[in-house]
Amino acid sequence: MFSIVRTIVAAVFIGAALTGCTVKVGTTDPIVDKTNLEQSISDQLQKSYGQRPDAIECPGSIKAAPGQSARCVLSDGAAKYGLTVTITSYDKGKTSYNVQVDDHPMAG
Repeated sequence: MFSIVRTIVAAVFIGAALTGCTVKVGTTDPIVDKTNLEQSISDQLQKSYGQRPDAIECPGSIKAAPGQSARCVLSDGAAKYGLTVTITSYDKGKTSYNVQVDDHPMAG
């Protein structure tokens, strides 16, 4: 059976940039909502590889500021891979970020 993880790991780096909506929560610091971040990553994988992972799980929202990053988990069947999402730019409500998938599955 085709596995999206095999394709992703071969590419190692997913897409040049993803664009996500930002929201403001109580302050003037814009953030990318956790759900939106996970959905954007899944959407980009579908667009780039023709298949979505079973799940993308991120620990929470992320500040929409260059250099901010978060560790998330990509699930495809029984395989789980760590991935790092890093904000590259924020301009007028649009946040661009890069995603890099770990070379090897997570232990356990």
